[in-house]
Amino acid sequence: MKKPVIIIEHLETEFSIWLFLEYRHSSLIYGSDYVWYTNLPLKYHKIMKKYGKTFAESIVDLVRKRFIDEDQIIILDPAAEKELSFKDLVENNYVVIGGILGDHPPRRRTETLLSNKLRNVKRRNIGDGQYSIDGAVGFVNLLWINKSIEKIQYVDGITLETDYGCIRLPFRYLIIDGKPLISRELVEYLKTGRIPENIKKELGLT
Repeated sequence: MKKPVIIIEHLETEFSIWLFLEYRHSSLIYGSDYVWYTNLPLKYHKIMKKYGKTFAESIVDLVRKRFIDEDQIIILDPAAEKELSFKDLVENNYVVIGGILGDHPPRRRTETLLSNKLRNVKRRNIGDGQYSIDGAVGFVNLLWINKSIEKIQYVDGITLETDYGCIRLPFRYLIIDGKPLISRELVEYLKTGRIPENIKKELGLT
């Protein structure tokens, strides 16, 4: 049984280090063979190709061209009425996640920028909390592995201590092996304000 491809539709106007680190972490969590990045400006394809398949076209364009069958797509949308199930993952080939850095409180941007443009596509939520991009990918991954949401644990909000004070991230994070699921490199970047050395090498900045 083949797990569905996760499609991350790039919806931010900028391609920030924070966004890159979440995209990268998504690939590490789920596997680069099963992650696509759509609506991605061409200048970022070289960077992102090692983390998945890249498309300049949006998911809307790919559906319109019939490259993807809309009957095989689920959009993860916090505003959706139904909750994602393991059965959904088995019966569909694609799970679409909006490439959006979270707002607090949420502004329903997934609905505005994505769901409303694909009205015939199934929509599902993953609970009443707001996950990061890689957190949503982690949820799908755990659901696929566990075949149920019963064992999925999470915490709402985490605080990072830095030399300059505390940073509060008010989002929902999965708990894996007793710790919140968050990119180690993102934590370092937020704490120090500097791009980690291994990321600099990956981006060709050294």
